[in-house]
Amino acid sequence: MTQTPPLADRLLAASIHEIKNRFGLVFSQLDQLLADLPLSDAHGQQAEQIKSEAQFIGSELVRVLVSYKTLESEDLVNQGQQFVVDFLEEKVARHANTARAHQLSLDFDCDEELDAFFDAGIVNIVLDTAIYNAVKEGAKRILLSADLTDDYYLRLQIHDDGPGFPAAMLAAEPAPGAVNSDSQSTGLGLYFARRLISQHREGDKQGRLELGASDRLSGACVSLFLPQ
Repeated sequence: MTQTPPLADRLLAASIHEIKNRFGLVFSQLDQLLADLPLSDAHGQQAEQIKSEAQFIGSELVRVLVSYKTLESEDLVNQGQQFVVDFLEEKVARHANTARAHQLSLDFDCDEELDAFFDAGIVNIVLDTAIYNAVKEGAKRILLSADLTDDYYLRLQIHDDGPGFPAAMLAAEPAPGAVNSDSQSTGLGLYFARRLISQHREGDKQGRLELGASDRLSGACVSLFLPQ
């Protein structure tokens, strides 16, 4: 039986939800204002970067809410059928502002006939986090790929041409709240991504997230394995 979350947790979740809604309104108004203003090329580039950062903040608020709801109750994981090529195509389109703002090449590679079962909301959040982290590390090319492994896992990968993961990060799973002195990262994004992906289950198989080097580009690769 699912335990009712403490009142403080519910109030915090409600507050984040309200902030998300208000932030969405501000972002919409900012987008309209920038569209109406005559901007130089340099200012236009700065405006795209502001929009990209604002879009990420909104996505982060959604990630927090979905993480909270999903980790409170496994019943909220909705593993529906997805046509993967459509899913990846939409993901690339949604990051058009990010690509323009950072002069980024963002593409995908997937069999047009591939379909799979997973929670699109959860996977969207994890992909958003991986894409943003790659951009933050200076990547100029990102490739999303998908295939079905021999043991029937959907493998979704985010390849980039950035510097790759440091050896210490690949050696051990970071504990939440342990701050990386180089990047000032708390590791919470990766921690929650792993927790969310692990909620995907099929029989005795469980979803997992792995970090490594890309075999498609020169940098890092984040791999999601979702049981089918």
